[in-house]
Amino acid sequence: MLQIKKKISHRFFLAILLIVVIPIGIMGYESYILAKKTLITLAFQHMATVAENKANHLGSWLEERLDDVGILSRLPVIREACQRYCESLNNPSEMPEDLLKDTLGIIERRSPSYETISIVLPNGKVLASTHPELVGNQNFVALEEIKRVQKSERPVLGPVYRNPGKEGWYFRIAARINAREGRTLAFIVAVLDLSKTIDPIMVERIGLGETGETYLVNKDRKIISESRFLDWSETYDQSFDTYGISSVLSEKKGTAIYENYMGWEVLGSYVWLPRYQWGILAEMEADEILGPLRWIKAIGVSTTVLVGFVCLLMAYLVSRRVSMPIVQVTEAAEKMAQGDLHQRIPFSSEDEVGRLARSFNLMAQQLSQSITSLKQKEESLQKAYNELIAAQEQLLRSERMAAVGELVASVAHEMRGPLSSIRLNLQIMGRALREDAVLHEHYEIAFDQVMQMERMFSDLLNYSKPLELQKKDIPLETLIDRCLRELEGELSVRSIGVERSIEPDLPPIIGDPDKIEQVLINVLKNALEASRSNGKIRVSATMGEGPSGAGVTIAVTDHGAGISRRNLKTIFQPFFTTKKKGTGLGLAIVKKIMDAHRGKISVESEEGKGTTVRLSLPGVGGAQ
Repeated sequence: MLQIKKKISHRFFLAILLIVVIPIGIMGYESYILAKKTLITLAFQHMATVAENKANHLGSWLEERLDDVGILSRLPVIREACQRYCESLNNPSEMPEDLLKDTLGIIERRSPSYETISIVLPNGKVLASTHPELVGNQNFVALEEIKRVQKSERPVLGPVYRNPGKEGWYFRIAARINAREGRTLAFIVAVLDLSKTIDPIMVERIGLGETGETYLVNKDRKIISESRFLDWSETYDQSFDTYGISSVLSEKKGTAIYENYMGWEVLGSYVWLPRYQWGILAEMEADEILGPLRWIKAIGVSTTVLVGFVCLLMAYLVSRRVSMPIVQVTEAAEKMAQGDLHQRIPFSSEDEVGRLARSFNLMAQQLSQSITSLKQKEESLQKAYNELIAAQEQLLRSERMAAVGELVASVAHEMRGPLSSIRLNLQIMGRALREDAVLHEHYEIAFDQVMQMERMFSDLLNYSKPLELQKKDIPLETLIDRCLRELEGELSVRSIGVERSIEPDLPPIIGDPDKIEQVLINVLKNALEASRSNGKIRVSATMGEGPSGAGVTIAVTDHGAGISRRNLKTIFQPFFTTKKKGTGLGLAIVKKIMDAHRGKISVESEEGKGTTVRLSLPGVGGAQ
């Protein structure tokens, strides 16, 4: 008995050491390494998101300001005033300063960042300004922007600079005022204060913890937004050189761990803004981000030590008590073999305990097989019951959808009459309005919306009413030619070419010619709208296997923006659309027609590369 006890205790100690203590230590170390990598990866993603959000916000604000100046340069009242001034330079009564000042003031009040907005003649003289003291100034300083805008049709953004006597950074936006014949009459020059709008965007620290900040740098390596750690006077006179600043000024985008301009180790993300020649950086101290790792390391070490101690103590105590109950365990195993299924022996070895364990495992296996068989039967019954309930629910849904379809069709039919009357009256009103009238734009919007509603109601009626198919043989090449001729005008307007590839000797397809033509035109229109100007659409037809046997497959391929994986799952659902003026019923009707013909439609798409739609229809050989 003593020899058995020593043998079991030695094995138990060794097993616990190899199976529990050492693996826990290895797992704790690997968990720490994995947690560190995961935390850094998530932090990189988070900081990149913060930098991108700031860049998008900043870009939107700057685009609004550029649009403001562009709108001013195209206003007829400003163009005509400048034209009259240039034609009557010797008549002081024609000076349009007051009118121009009021017009410029409207745009200046749109944003608190505008310092001044002026109209500058080609000789540098200020014709009008929101600050009257600048009018007549012959030495206007925005010469660099004026030179640049003379070569550009769009407004241009100048470099940032300091305004003597004021804090903060400033920059100018310039745009040309052209006469109708294209001659340059004058320039719009707006001076903006960065600190009044951009600084609040950059100072916002949501998602940056206690030590994070975002800031802008220019090509001179100067921080041009408010710094969290330095005053304006310090940022004016210093040029900073960190890894992040060097990388972003190299027109790169990325994330890294480096020392910031204060010499602190940070985890930063940087994005280059090429149009404005600025770089945006989002940084947070590495200690704050990696702080949780210290707790993970401490907890891992403590857990390993504690679990190891507890396991070794349990191994010692259990090993001392194993040999004594061997006889009792044997009797318990025999009782279990006789029918007492409540006995459990969690040992496996070649000694007496192992023999008892094998007897126990045999009984446990038999019990397990019986219980498994019962569970399988129970699961089978439950599955059949669930299928029955699902079938009942599907039947109820089908009945409800049929009722809803009838109601929608009735409502759409009744509303088409009033809409037609509205459209007719709008057309009558539109004929009475001149194109340059103030209300003409509102008329066009209303008329466009009425046409959109008529298209939606037409699609609703087509989708809700049952299909009545008049099937006949349809020559495939004739069908494709007819559809392309119908879209010839739209293809020509957008300069989109069509590449055809039709296998010879294809059998006719079986179906309703009008309905199949509707399907193909809808798919071609989608490809046309997705294609870029001067692009190409490929239409091919090949023999294939349809759902009912031998058939024909028509494939329409475009090279447009493609469809995301998420949207691919829902493109055939009613009312789902990504188009601004779509009803979301086009592809739903296509799917309904294809299902009625026992056909199949499939879509393959990759974002940025294009989309391929395949229509599989039964041919003459597979119609039966």
